Amino acid sequence: MDGGRERDAIRRGRRRFRLLLVGAVVVFALVSLLVGLMAGGVLPSSWRERGDPPAWMAVTGEVLLVLGLVLEIVALVRMVRSGSYRADRESRLWAVSPRRRRELVRAVRRGVVDSPDDLPWLRTTAEQLIRQRRFVPLFGGLVTMNLGQLLLSLTPMWFVLSGVTVVMFALACWQILRDAPRAEAFLREHPGDPAVSVPTGSR
Repeated sequence: MDGGRERDAIRRGRRRFRLLLVGAVVVFALVSLLVGLMAGGVLPSSWRERGDPPAWMAVTGEVLLVLGLVLEIVALVRMVRSGSYRADRESRLWAVSPRRRRELVRAVRRGVVDSPDDLPWLRTTAEQLIRQRRFVPLFGGLVTMNLGQLLLSLTPMWFVLSGVTVVMFALACWQILRDAPRAEAFLREHPGDPAVSVPTGSR
């Protein structure tokens, strides 16, 4: 694939991802609204009543909210300054199908190279898996803010939502932190040309 065609394919891949992301957000918002409307007649009112946290707990909640927001801002700034965001935006992986990306990720995890022609794609995939470490502080900031909101409200329903959120982010972080060392090991075993190596942005 020549440079011009590859850039077009990358732009199309990013466009498809943005459409899917917007669609997912819209669906999530509609489902949340529907659940909220149904909860009024299904869940007991005690599940939706706001608690009365003591002063120390309210102060702790406010501190956690601010701390989580600071973590989010710092993580986003580091992502941009390290070049990680730009590297992902211009990644060649946008030009391949989601199924092909999954195959490449599985190959990097196993440290397997089925064909020498796959090596450039596998190195790019490994570099992206390493860059995904930047999501860990982002998720940490969201969880911290979520915990702050929980301490401020003490709503039983918020306990359930917070628990689900923490589990989801914990699983995501576990996957990221498990994949990154495997990707680093893959790059050590299959080094590319340093003159053309793409920066990982993981500093």
